[in-house]
Amino acid sequence: MSRLRPEARSSREPALPDETALFLVRDAVEHQRGLIHGRLHDGKGGHCAVGALWATVPSLVLHTAVVDEIAAVNDSVTPTATPRERWLKVRSWLRWKLRVMVKRKV
Repeated sequence: MSRLRPEARSSREPALPDETALFLVRDAVEHQRGLIHGRLHDGKGGHCAVGALWATVPSLVLHTAVVDEIAAVNDSVTPTATPRERWLKVRSWLRWKLRVMVKRKV
């Protein structure tokens, strides 16, 4: 169970590899105009970074550690920031994280 997104349901299905999950979250975030703070969905069409992925493909299973890491970055932007400011921060971090992972593999 995710400590930062307790509303995320647990599953006995195998989780995606962490790298794949990060690529998919990045793609989902790219299609958003902004991101919300503190929860997966706001009930008005807004999502956090992980919520954006699950809004698109709700059946995907992610490791709790990946959910918490992404949620921590998402929520590191103050709640008073605009959804656009949060989106820019998370998008930048996801791009950096993926670049670091790719360089490590080479």
